[in-house]
Amino acid sequence: MNPYDAAHQLAKAIRQSDEFKEYINVKEAIDQIEAKKTISDEFRKTQLEVQAMRAMGQDVSDEQMAKLHNLYNLVSADEQVKNLVQLEQRLGQMLSDVHKIIGDALKTD
Repeated sequence: MNPYDAAHQLAKAIRQSDEFKEYINVKEAIDQIEAKKTISDEFRKTQLEVQAMRAMGQDVSDEQMAKLHNLYNLVSADEQVKNLVQLEQRLGQMLSDVHKIIGDALKTD
């Protein structure tokens, strides 16, 4: 089997998964409400910035942590936005699992 064909089949399977469909539905609903979209976008952006800084061994300022904490509280207070963040985490875990499966299959030891 051609690896590119298999990758396209995998992408199709992910797009057809219940997790992905639910994520798309929730994201589309949130994107229609500017305040919710702003909260989810800012939370994601700030979370990625903090993770990147930590990965590079940089100190995260108290101000950045306070911003992330405040955004987390806003996310937690809104069930729809909270659900979106949880769905993003589940999709991320799925992709991480797929990456691990492929990596394990390619080990040569």
